[in-house]
Order: sequence, then structure tokens, then C-alpha cells
Amino acid sequence: MEVKQAARGENPARFQRTDQWRPVYSWLESLDTDEVIKSKDIADWLATNPKVNEQLGSRHSRYHLTHYIKKCHMKILKRKGVQLKSSEPAPLVVEPLNMLKEVAAIPSNPVRNVAKDNRDLYQFKHQEALRKFEILVELEKQLDALVSKKNTEEES
Repeated sequence: MEVKQAARGENPARFQRTDQWRPVYSWLESLDTDEVIKSKDIADWLATNPKVNEQLGSRHSRYHLTHYIKKCHMKILKRKGVQLKSSEPAPLVVEPLNMLKEVAAIPSNPVRNVAKDNRDLYQFKHQEALRKFEILVELEKQLDALVSKKNTEEES
């Protein structure tokens, strides 16, 4: 308890960090950039740090890891006083098929860490389904925007 308080006392602006995320925070703080890190850079870093990737990947989906790491990097940049361009969420990027095959090859079993209780399993699957639904809704919005833009171009 005293160790946690001392760590917060040394740097009160630092948000709470669990041991499993420390390598990620150290890496993000060592970056010398004024832009929020890209998904490809995160994937590359996780690939070069398989131990961290396995530890975090066993508890979190790839989407959650990428989103959380970007959010942490944004907080670090704000703390450094970097002016970010806009508060708009970054556009959802659909990765090429060959990249998806590489990601699918990474062994990860999120169900492994779910408690045996059926209620916990139900909640886990429900949350996963909600995340997938949100991704699909976002993709549908982007597709609608592209189609309507293409239709207006063809009409002119």
C-alpha cells in the first residue's frame, strides 16, 4: 500500500499502472513524436515483444489493446503539452487480408482466463459481441459515406 502511495506521490500526474502494462508505458514515453501512435507501429512493437504480447493478448482482444495503447499515448502527449490536431476519433482502417491472416496466426485464447461460472462467460461473450457490433456499425457508416459520395460524383 505504501509503495503505491509513494509511486503516486512522486508523480501524481501519472495514471495508475499495473505491472503487465509497464513495458507499454515505458515504450510510449520513450517515443519522440507529436502524433498519436499508429496501429501498425503498435502491431510491430507487440511482434518484437512476444512476452508482453502473449501476456496482454491472453486477457484482451487485439482491438482493445490497440485502442487502449493509443489512448495511453494520447494522455502522455497531452501531459507533455503536445497540441493534438482534433478530438475526432481516428478513422477505422480496414487492414489488408494478408495482415489479417498474420494476426489470426497469433495464438490467443481469451476464454482461457474466463471464470468457470456461466454468468461470467455470458458477460464475456456479450461484451465481445457488443465490441464486434460497434465495429460493424462504424464500418457501415463509413461505407454509407463512401457510397453516397460516389453516387453524388456520378450524378455530376
